[in-house]
Amino acid sequence: MNRIIVSTEHDPYYNLALEEDLLKHVQQNEVILYIWQNEKTVVIGRNQNPFLECDVSQLSSSGVRLARRISGGGAVYHDLGNLNFTFIYKESNKNVEKQLNVIKKAVEAFDVAVELSGRNDLTIQGFKFSGHAFYAEDGNEFHHGTLMVDVDVNQLVKVLKPSKLKMEARGITSVKSRVVNLKTLNPSFSVAKLTELLMFYFEEDYGETCQPLTYSSQNYKPINLHKYKDSGWIYGECPKYDVMLERKTSLGIIQALLSIENGRIKKINIYTDSLSLVPCEQIENQFIGLEFNQISEDKLLDMIEANG
Repeated sequence: MNRIIVSTEHDPYYNLALEEDLLKHVQQNEVILYIWQNEKTVVIGRNQNPFLECDVSQLSSSGVRLARRISGGGAVYHDLGNLNFTFIYKESNKNVEKQLNVIKKAVEAFDVAVELSGRNDLTIQGFKFSGHAFYAEDGNEFHHGTLMVDVDVNQLVKVLKPSKLKMEARGITSVKSRVVNLKTLNPSFSVAKLTELLMFYFEEDYGETCQPLTYSSQNYKPINLHKYKDSGWIYGECPKYDVMLERKTSLGIIQALLSIENGRIKKINIYTDSLSLVPCEQIENQFIGLEFNQISEDKLLDMIEANG
């Protein structure tokens, strides 16, 4: 028996944890359509370095959260103008063509023509409105993605922009594409209406009527919720990388070279052409072992300059 599950939470950590729970417990002969939304969030892929994908220091000031999912793929921006879908099933029940058809028919009900582009993107007139990713574990699998209905594109462009740090990394970076809101193509698009149509065509294509089930923090607590909230998961999963911070001051040029591993500063070397004596080793020792995401560029350089 298939299921339609709708999360009424807009917390990305709750929604991603719920998705993983549903994946682990999907039954042999069922397909689950899981529908969810996140309030302002950048969601990065399993193998991505957040510092290469967005300006992390600017996220909090913009009220945007950072989350990491268990699937691969690129970084995406979510807000309440975006609708997320997940098809969850046993690998033996995998049918990507049918899953894409549900989405295609729901969107084309608004009198637009949808095309499949690249590996997993859905486009209209060459513009991307939906990106997809897949994940498999112990015979279970999901296919999830985004549907841009009325996303704040200005905020999207602002946050999905790497910081100005000079970085060298072996992480996986996103391929930026031309994107479009569905509402721009047809003003009658809405998240609520698209949700209804996804449910309708899911039932039609899978030949079974489903009573939607709503999940919230009031009636269900995902087992792995703590994992998705943990900074070790969000930042510590990114590959080893190096960062160079640089500032021109009245004392001269200051440079700090950092080696980051598992999200923490493993090594730091400070260089300066200042005529003043800077206690570099003393400053370096204060930062070894700290989480890189908690150290701002200005804080580190200010300390070096102050001791110059």
